[in-house]
Amino acid sequence: MILDRFSLKGKVAIVTGAGRGIGKGVALVFAEAGADLVCAARTVSEIEFTAAEIRKLGRKALAIPCDVRESQQVESMVNKALKKLGRIDILVNNAAGGSYAGSMEMSEAVFEADLRHDLTSVFMCSKAAAKVMLEQKAGSIINISSGYSQLPSLGMPAYGAAKAGINSLTRTMAWELAPYVRVNAILPGCICTEGAAMMMVGKAHDKIIDGTPMKRMGTPEDIGLAALYLASSASDFVTGRLFQIDGGIEFVPLSIEDFVPQQ
Repeated sequence: MILDRFSLKGKVAIVTGAGRGIGKGVALVFAEAGADLVCAARTVSEIEFTAAEIRKLGRKALAIPCDVRESQQVESMVNKALKKLGRIDILVNNAAGGSYAGSMEMSEAVFEADLRHDLTSVFMCSKAAAKVMLEQKAGSIINISSGYSQLPSLGMPAYGAAKAGINSLTRTMAWELAPYVRVNAILPGCICTEGAAMMMVGKAHDKIIDGTPMKRMGTPEDIGLAALYLASSASDFVTGRLFQIDGGIEFVPLSIEDFVPQQ
């Protein structure tokens, strides 16, 4: 049956930043599709909760604390996943963060720290997992980029620059790891997560919805379903590509005042 191509039965996936938001949404979609999961993040309680939900779906799940900014922790995470679950078929590079400041206010140290969190971490995780995938002669790496990788990232210059770097790294590693390992990226628009809920108040929320043809924010499950396609054999002929999952939104310029709740 053609729908069997979307099954992840027998596959093992690592999802970074799996404790909440997009990462948790992706992990749960993968579990429903039959995959066993490695949930990685810095906050142990959050990844333990995600892992527990996955086990309720009948799948195996490991909660491995990991700071993706630290190469030794990344290597340890991959080694533990391989030892406990026997293989690594899918990696979703989702963990990220960002500092809020204009380009003229942001310090060099903060800019470089954000690049390490959002870009260097993707390089390190991909390299570690790809070694295993190349030995298996099969694997899929999915990078969570951002719509701001292709637009002005006002108030978050390092974040936008890092996500643009992810797009380039995706294309480069797709060539380097082909034909055995596929590498693609998803560029989410505004997704309804815990972090977004704190920001999308006042005029910001209204401007985002008005600028989105689908007239709503996306959900972690929306991103999870796109990731499922890229993780499964349904996308065996797809690599080095960037997928915009954003409800059709175009650039919506926002100011600091837009984030202040209306009285």
